[in-house]
Parts: sequence; C-alpha cells; structure tokens
Amino acid sequence: MIKLDFDLNEEFLKFNQDFQIEVLSYFELKEYKKNEIILTKGDICPGIYWILNGCCRSFINTNNKEITTSFGLEKSIICSANSYLMQIPSIESIQAIEDTVCYLLPYDKIQILLKNHLEFNIYVRKIYEFIFINTENMLNSIRMDSALERYEILLKDSPHLLQRIPLGYLASYLGMSRETLSRMRGLVCA
Repeated sequence: MIKLDFDLNEEFLKFNQDFQIEVLSYFELKEYKKNEIILTKGDICPGIYWILNGCCRSFINTNNKEITTSFGLEKSIICSANSYLMQIPSIESIQAIEDTVCYLLPYDKIQILLKNHLEFNIYVRKIYEFIFINTENMLNSIRMDSALERYEILLKDSPHLLQRIPLGYLASYLGMSRETLSRMRGLVCA
C-alpha cells in the first residue's frame, strides 16, 4: 500500500480556492464492485486513483500464480507506477477487493496541472517520492527479512490490513505461502 506521510486532503486544502476548483474539474468519479478489475494487465494506467472508500490491490500474474504487489485503502492512492509514468502497457492489474469509490485524475490532466502550476509539481513530487520509497522498502524487506519479520513489520505498520485483506492476498504480498502466514499468525498470537 502506498502510505503517504502527508494527508492528500489536508495538502489539497492548502491550495487557493480557484486552483482547487480547477483540479476538481479534472477528477473522474469511479465506482467498482467487489472483485471488479480496475486496470487490466496490458492496458496503460490512465492516471492516479485517489481512494475515497473501499480497498484495492495491485497484482502480477506469473506462471499462473498471482502475486499481490500493493494495497490501497481510504485516503491513499493506487496506480501501476511504471505504466502511469512511462505511459506503457502495465505488467500488473488492479482489482477492487471491496466495493470501492475513488477519483481518477487522468495522466493528461496531471500533465496540464504540472505544466501550469508550480505548487502542483511539489504536491505530485511528494506522491512520487512515497511510491518509490515504499516500493524500495518492500523489496528490501523481501530480500533481507525472514517471513516472521515481514509479518511483524506488517503488524506494526499496518495492522488494519489484517481485518480487511483476504489471507491469500496478504501472504502473496509478504512473499510467503498462505500456510506460512497462518503459522506466523499462530506464533505471534501465542
């Protein structure tokens, strides 16, 4: 999940009212049912999704096995970063795992805002930095931490995920089997 150390809404409200109105005019309201695919592998990610309510996941399919790469919950964003930034076909898919309502800010509209407003450049740069940092932190954790350590990090940083994300998706995200995650839960709860 892309966790932001700044609140999207709070930062947005710092913009002057005319600019807020301009940005809001570009948002597209999107509603997805549980299990609906938001982005299909091979499609170009159309922009950044700001999640109002619900829960989503990004995943890749390799060797007929789904690997969850990130989650998005309320007050967070989700996108296929490579596809979005480079405007190339996505290697991952995005799926609503609960009924989800979000705003899509399309790539072309973001480019207009970036070109015309310095303050929006700073806002979006913060988002890009956190996408990069969180991705790197997760990859490093998979490379260096044991399965138990990864689970303990999840418990410490994002305990709310355990209540909302199906066990199989969490296991995949943590780079372990569902059975291993079940054992980890038993060890930590014991």
